[in-house]
Amino acid sequence: MDIVKTPVKKALHRRFWYLPALVLVLLATWWLAVKYRDVTFLVARDSLLIDSVVAGDLSVTVRGYGQLVAQDVYWIGAESDGTVARILTRPGDHVQPGDVLVELVNPMLLQSLKDAELEMEARRADLRANQVLRESQLLDLQTEAANAEIDHQTAKMDLDAKSELVAQGLAIVSRLEYEQTQLAVQKYLQRWQMQEQRIVKSEESMLATQAAEQARLSQTENELVKIRDQVANLNIRANVAGIVQEMELELGQQIARGDNVTRIARPDRLVAEVQIQELQVNDIQLGMSATVDTRSSEIAGVVSRIDPAVVDGSVLVEIALQGRLPSEVRPDLNIEANVHVAHVADTLSVRRPVFARSQTDATVYRLNSGGDIAERVSLRYGEASTNYIEILAGLAVGDRIIVSDPSSFGTHERILIR
Repeated sequence: MDIVKTPVKKALHRRFWYLPALVLVLLATWWLAVKYRDVTFLVARDSLLIDSVVAGDLSVTVRGYGQLVAQDVYWIGAESDGTVARILTRPGDHVQPGDVLVELVNPMLLQSLKDAELEMEARRADLRANQVLRESQLLDLQTEAANAEIDHQTAKMDLDAKSELVAQGLAIVSRLEYEQTQLAVQKYLQRWQMQEQRIVKSEESMLATQAAEQARLSQTENELVKIRDQVANLNIRANVAGIVQEMELELGQQIARGDNVTRIARPDRLVAEVQIQELQVNDIQLGMSATVDTRSSEIAGVVSRIDPAVVDGSVLVEIALQGRLPSEVRPDLNIEANVHVAHVADTLSVRRPVFARSQTDATVYRLNSGGDIAERVSLRYGEASTNYIEILAGLAVGDRIIVSDPSSFGTHERILIR
């Protein structure tokens, strides 16, 4: 016979085991819906740059890039025409006064030097010959003057003797003879005086002629010295100690007098010339301290000049270096400089976001505590440095914000970060 089995009823918790799981799923879905509401964009975390707001002192600096430039630069020019025969220095070489930089050749100039030397010797020989001739002529005049003096003295002695006889009343000397003797004395006296005058005039003429010839000789000598200097200047030399900045000559190149050959810079007198963005240069004043970074050393300096011109959105700022310069510095060395504009004590700051400007209102994306959602918030900036900017309102210590370029998601209020 058949046995009737009565069904066994299952326990309630076994019949509805899935309900707790369903509730958990519904709660998780609700939580996610609440947490990620209004999230309209997804961003990869590795594409973002995030920084935290910190409290403390903020050093406001403005950064610029540029080069070290020699304060004293000397151009070396050619003093003679010539052809480049040897180039003895290259850019970067250290030179001392008198060092030969370039050797030139000029055959025509060398021939001119020989001609000038021969002309000088001829002038000197002519001067000596003419001097001897003039001295001989002067000696002849002096001889004639001496003879005229003797004739005068002889005639005067004869006159004195006859005058004594006439005074004694003796008739030994006739009146005609006596008067003839008087006339002879006067004649010889005049001849003697004229010879003396001829000597004086001859001496004056000799001095004038000698001065003229000496002037012509000096002119020839000056021309010779000039040509010798031009020949000596075929060796172009450094006139100061320093570093050769450029040397663009080539062998065989023709150089004219006055052409610039090279420039030499004093390595011990350098300044930093850096380019500062036009928007940041307004904060810089003369006399502000600065730090120049050569990649190997840091050098203290002060702002000494601000160029009024704006070129490609930048302004040239000159920084005078202070103290002893490191050994690696040289003209044209690429450097980075930070100008210390201000110091703000006990404030909030964060790494400077892209496009952030000082003393402006802006919006940034602030991350939640979990770091997976960023929401746009408003804030006000204060002083701005090259890398950091002051937060006056809108953020607190520890808040994390996106400081990289938000252009790709800038129209969304809340974004998801994965």
